[in-house]
Amino acid sequence: MIRLRDLWIGDVVRIISSGKIGKFEGIHPTGKARIAHHGKILLVKASNLELVPEKELIPDFDLFYDEDDDEIADNPIKKLKTRPEQTLDLHIEKLAPHMKNEPSGKIIEYQLQQSEIFIKNAIEYGLPQITIIHGKGQGVLREAIEHQLKMLHQVKFFFTKNGGGAVDVLL
Repeated sequence: MIRLRDLWIGDVVRIISSGKIGKFEGIHPTGKARIAHHGKILLVKASNLELVPEKELIPDFDLFYDEDDDEIADNPIKKLKTRPEQTLDLHIEKLAPHMKNEPSGKIIEYQLQQSEIFIKNAIEYGLPQITIIHGKGQGVLREAIEHQLKMLHQVKFFFTKNGGGAVDVLL
């Protein structure tokens, strides 16, 4: 049985009785879990929940799309002229080979600047999903990228992939 206090907001869970998959949104005053599923909040007992392991998670992006965020009629998205790439590889050898001998502080600053530009272009163009490859290493760049993503309200959900060397982002 799952302990609700051990869950994080945004954890993906399965409702055992129905097989529905949703996102944990917190604990209701009744003590039940608040689970977001296709735009609705379901109240579910902890005994009826199980955590979906990351390796099993093949995200249903519609699950994390909030229809209330769709303001296209009121606020049209200004599209870029050319569609941006959906994947950014931040390995310095691929991103900017001329910088490979620069100090690590300068390299990570450049990588973060490029990831910010990439994310903002994807948002502006209206891409539903992007991938950022940051590599495994010590985790410094990964943590900085995750911090960038948490600061943007347009980011609905993100999760690691490729054994922790990349992050998939739902916008």
